[in-house]
Amino acid sequence: MTKPRLIVMTGAPGTGKTAILRSLEPTLVHVPEPAREVLAEQRAIGGTGTPQSDAARFVELLLERSIEKHRAALERGQSVLFDRGVPDCIAYARQLGGDPEPCRNAAAICRYEATVLVARPWAEIYTTDDERTMSFEATLPFQRLIEEAYEEAGYELVEIPRGSIAQRAAFIGSFVEPR
Repeated sequence: MTKPRLIVMTGAPGTGKTAILRSLEPTLVHVPEPAREVLAEQRAIGGTGTPQSDAARFVELLLERSIEKHRAALERGQSVLFDRGVPDCIAYARQLGGDPEPCRNAAAICRYEATVLVARPWAEIYTTDDERTMSFEATLPFQRLIEEAYEEAGYELVEIPRGSIAQRAAFIGSFVEPR
């Protein structure tokens, strides 16, 4: 019996993570991105937990959701691929001018596989939507914050090569295979 693996795929908004994950369904269990969920929920209820209204509250909600997703994955006892992990909260806190310390503390407790898959900004595939309002230019410094957060938390970063969605999914699929 193999031990369940908690694998993270991260990267700035618009790097193709969601498209890759959709192409891997239903063969690979994945955990959706918490930031998109929090933003959609806050907008639906007219809440203030968005970066534009109350950045500190948004990071707090994001951290809570990220911890919940980590805990639920552990309880399931099966390998999963996360669309972002707890260390992403550190980057969001820094980006939004908040205190990253609670996120750092949680990242020390909520651990994933030592190697993290990273999708890097790619202008040719970048688009915005209701939840992704960041300009492509703004993704570049945010990407640096994400990568710094994971490195500081002790993870090794492996870049997801550019290519078609099928090629990128195949790379991830081969990486995720049980060891």
